[in-house]
Amino acid sequence: MKIELSDQLFQTALPVLSTIESHGYEAYFVGGCVRDTLLNLPIHDIDIASNATPDEIQSIFKHTFDVGKEHGTIVVLYQEVPYEVTTFRTEGTYSDFRRPDEVHFVRNLEEDTLRRDFTINALAFDRHGQLYDYHQGLKDLNARVIRAVGQANERFNEDALRMLRAIRFASQLGFKIESETFLALQQLAPLIENVSIERIRIEVSKFFQGAYFHLNGQLLPLTGLCEYIEPFAGLPVEEGVEGLKMAVKPMIENGIARDESFVWTLFLYHAGIKSETRIKNLLQKWTHSKQFIKDVQASMSLLKAIDRQSLEPWTVYQYPDDIIQRVYEFLIVHQHALSEQLMTIYHALPIKQRNELQLDGRRIMTALSMKKGGPLVGKILSDVEQFVVTKQLVNQERILIEYVIKHYGQESK
Repeated sequence: MKIELSDQLFQTALPVLSTIESHGYEAYFVGGCVRDTLLNLPIHDIDIASNATPDEIQSIFKHTFDVGKEHGTIVVLYQEVPYEVTTFRTEGTYSDFRRPDEVHFVRNLEEDTLRRDFTINALAFDRHGQLYDYHQGLKDLNARVIRAVGQANERFNEDALRMLRAIRFASQLGFKIESETFLALQQLAPLIENVSIERIRIEVSKFFQGAYFHLNGQLLPLTGLCEYIEPFAGLPVEEGVEGLKMAVKPMIENGIARDESFVWTLFLYHAGIKSETRIKNLLQKWTHSKQFIKDVQASMSLLKAIDRQSLEPWTVYQYPDDIIQRVYEFLIVHQHALSEQLMTIYHALPIKQRNELQLDGRRIMTALSMKKGGPLVGKILSDVEQFVVTKQLVNQERILIEYVIKHYGQESK
């Protein structure tokens, strides 16, 4: 089978393959870019495999970076674009269920594909678009099946993260997990304890964001993986997943983006984790960033305000623009009664953030003849900000200064 490699990412990378071949070696496109091309999906990055060793790759190209030479990977910088080139290899034992204790470089593409996780990821194109398929990966693509290469228990023992990758691909592609692969996944689920929470978090986020999560989200509790992922301990994961499935289904059907922080918000909402403190403590366990946690807390707070039907200008003003937009799109596709009210209030706000206020601490101090600031300046600024937002004061400097002098003139002395 031969495919036209028309995508621009392939086109810009072809000279790298040609250069390697011109020195007497083989080179192929491998992995996700091959799989997604065959599925008529957009590709996002390029991976290259070659029978040239890392030293040989470094001798061919002028600009390279060693990012994992001992495991066969060299980054080639070609026309200012980085490409990972990995030498064909076989792998030894995985004592930590994550990385091979040793690798052996080989010269044969078929041998290299034996170490890959799933048949749909063990496909390769040469630079002419000729497909190389040693494990019936194309058949599994057409059948929409996720099947381990060789023995599933061996692949999962090599790298336990592959179990999460299986359900992540099911969520992203809408594929079913082949029965023997699924059985091995259930039996070996405890091995996920050997994987770092950072790597697990990345896969769980992609799983939550998958275009077919509403069809395959139940795989997380069904496989038993969540029972061995410490931050899930004590959470009603099944309820959270089922709620998230219902929440994202109309978003997916209407082509609404599902931001990472928002899908986590919806999962936690349906799992009953709604307080700022519990959200912070849990997401810190997941090693999410401070900004990510703030975004989830803000989204949760707005959803709770909507539940209470307590949408007022000062309430809506508290949330960043992107949070407002995200929640609005969610409400729209769910045909929620308060969707239009939210945006009506938002668009009617006199200011959207404090820096639009025609008053600041320096002008307050000047108006009140204060030589140094203090808590009073912050209090005045907050009071005036709320009065402007609720339209009790017009956002004009002269009016605001007059108000400050009249109401706080004596207090500042």
